[in-house]
Amino acid sequence: MELHRGQRCGDHWPLWLRGVGKTTLLTQINNKFSTTPNGFDVVIWALVSKDYDVGKIQDRIGGNLGFSDDSWKNKSVDQKATDIYGVLRSKRFVVLLDDLWKRVDLNQVGIPKPSQENGSKLIFTTRSLEVCGEMGAGKKIKVECLESKKAWELFQDKVGDETLNSHPDIPNLAKQVAERCGGLPLALITIGRAMACKTTIEEWNYAIEMLKRCALPKMKNEVFPLLKFKLVKLKCKETT
Repeated sequence: MELHRGQRCGDHWPLWLRGVGKTTLLTQINNKFSTTPNGFDVVIWALVSKDYDVGKIQDRIGGNLGFSDDSWKNKSVDQKATDIYGVLRSKRFVVLLDDLWKRVDLNQVGIPKPSQENGSKLIFTTRSLEVCGEMGAGKKIKVECLESKKAWELFQDKVGDETLNSHPDIPNLAKQVAERCGGLPLALITIGRAMACKTTIEEWNYAIEMLKRCALPKMKNEVFPLLKFKLVKLKCKETT
């Protein structure tokens, strides 16, 4: 079952899809918890990322719980898990885990399993539906891509009016570039910034051709070719 931005997902709230602003949304959720009375005793944010390391996650969580001295840092993973569990088991908590590439063993980290009984929540972002399943998420939030009008507004903002108005043909070319970004905020922001100082028709046509070569049918939720495009484009222009 796919839910959309803002709908409740029970005790596990996974936000999935690549490049659509999951971290930004998670940041907003964290800020909301931090500034608005919510009934939770502890709100914890931890970046997981591709190189998943239990000890690093524990250190980030431990910092939120007041474990930051040398004796804590020198403890084993099992000892840290015991300390974390000892604090959280009596708390109503929210744990925000950003950018999961694979299953995180909550027991190994020391996080008690959130449930309706203890009133705690786990919210995580991931690029993979498989990870949602491995984490036992009964429901999901799919963070949707931007619709065309909002995507164009974001792209315009990153390119800037000075560049867009530097030649009468550039606005139309810029719209073509924005469309190739498939509504993905990360792509729109990255490429928009890359094009912010490009004021010739040749440069914009070059950008369009580069994006066409990426051969991204509906992007396939993949931003990396677009980021590669930015680097290749800039490098080519530097050598010409």
